[in-house]
Amino acid sequence: MKFLNQKGNVLLFTVVAITVISVLGTGIYFMTTTSTFSGLGANRQNRAYQLAVAGRDYALAKNLTDTGHYYTMTNGDKFYLVIAGDSITSTGIVNKDTPYEAKRTITVTKTGFGSQADVSFAKDIAAFLPGIKQTQPGYVNIDQAAAQISLGQFQHSQFGSVWYGGSATQGNCQNGKCDFVGGFRAYFIFKLERYIPPFGAPDIPHGFTFAFFNGADNSYMSAGGDITMPELLAYGGDSCSSRDIFLGNCLSFLDAAGKGINAPKMAIEFDSRQQLCDLDFCNYGNRANSDSRCDETRNHMAYVFWGDNTTQCFNRENSLTYDDNRHGAGGATDPVNAASTDASDTNDYYVGLTPFGSADPNWLFSTPQVYAVRVEVTRASAINTNNKYFYTINTWIKRCNSDNISDPSSCSEIPTYTDLINTKAAYNPTTVPPTLKRTIELEPSFHAKFNQFLFGWTTAAGSQSGAKVTLGNFQMFFIKEPAGCGGYGIWNNLGSSGSTTYFNINGTGCTGIVKDSFIGNVGSSGSINGYTDVFCTTATSPSSISYDQAVSADTNKNCAVNFDGTDR
Repeated sequence: MKFLNQKGNVLLFTVVAITVISVLGTGIYFMTTTSTFSGLGANRQNRAYQLAVAGRDYALAKNLTDTGHYYTMTNGDKFYLVIAGDSITSTGIVNKDTPYEAKRTITVTKTGFGSQADVSFAKDIAAFLPGIKQTQPGYVNIDQAAAQISLGQFQHSQFGSVWYGGSATQGNCQNGKCDFVGGFRAYFIFKLERYIPPFGAPDIPHGFTFAFFNGADNSYMSAGGDITMPELLAYGGDSCSSRDIFLGNCLSFLDAAGKGINAPKMAIEFDSRQQLCDLDFCNYGNRANSDSRCDETRNHMAYVFWGDNTTQCFNRENSLTYDDNRHGAGGATDPVNAASTDASDTNDYYVGLTPFGSADPNWLFSTPQVYAVRVEVTRASAINTNNKYFYTINTWIKRCNSDNISDPSSCSEIPTYTDLINTKAAYNPTTVPPTLKRTIELEPSFHAKFNQFLFGWTTAAGSQSGAKVTLGNFQMFFIKEPAGCGGYGIWNNLGSSGSTTYFNINGTGCTGIVKDSFIGNVGSSGSINGYTDVFCTTATSPSSISYDQAVSADTNKNCAVNFDGTDR
């Protein structure tokens, strides 16, 4: 019988034991590591899901229109949003572009989200209550049940305004001051009615404005106007609500300080009463000159800004605000108010020749129809070659078939009505050209003052201009993405050195420009046409440049291009 060597057996068992333990140890390590990694992976997936939910909630809270944007958290985590109409797709991403990346995607559909406004009368009418400024109680009325605002109430010798005073999260608004960022889109309907006395001729109303102004030097307590000058429409003026009839000095101010609405500011003026053009708008005596608005003979809709911001009205508390809606007023550094001499209905002063008919000079109020208005303002985020920032204002006005502003279907017969009232999407200026269009420039300090803005309406009445303007179906959407250039400066590079070419901007004017000189600005929907002759009858080659062509040409992103479509 053969016995195994005892020492050899011990050694064999030792080797086997070590091998088994090593194998088991490796398995234990592998199983432990796998379990740990699986736990971390599940944690990343859960974080990614929570990010996707956060993205969805952010899109809903801010009422976004973003398509294809990343939003990054302070720890580097992200969510990615794609929004198409009523559909929101949100993808949460953890450890993006690493071996440990985790993604989760969710999609939600909210009916009406694709056309949802940020501020509207329907849901925010009460937010306009703090912004009422009026010289007589009841001059401005907010009907919360009907979701309408009316100004004037056929009272005489009064003025007032109403501003949004709410805090909509979609525009980071606080007490009516909202972020301007890339601009806004707005829609509303109005009906202007005049006072008809029991005896005598009916009154001729002065009109009203839709105004927006900087939040740095103004608040929802700001007010314009002058009790002796209804033609200011409560947009211009220092808000004097009572004057000494002998000395002319102001005894009280509606804004309590006599500041008026401070520049920079802008308005669309709906003016239905002619005021002549006396060059001395601050004349001697105890009042400013009432015939100083430089109106054309017809009712008009026009752009006004803040006039010449260096000219004080010495008999109006040295205020700078008394030419703010004087047509043609402005200066080298201030945008010029629309001039009544531009009655072509193609630029920034519209007299209703088409489509409302040349036979009706009082088209704003003579027929008690409802009008629909849409306004789009684009605010540049990039400085241009003039060291300024472009602002482009496009406005559409449509006459509705109805004379009942309370009718929910008012204006629905307008072609493209669904697009007209959807302020969340840009209205197509190529398919439906704007009634008014204008691109202006603001120098950096004024641009900074416009980081936030306020908005609302103003009106005024004299002793024979009692009226009532009713506003309904207001909607506004804040453009939350920076607009880049927002407009383009166009330069003449045609012809030989020293030669002159003639141009009109947006179909208006015929101005000779020497080669290598600045022609003018174009914003969305704008264009400049070139001509070889002083009568602007023979087209150049190329014949024009549009805003869209300028966008494509500006490869160096300095917001300036040449007329022939090359970069500058």
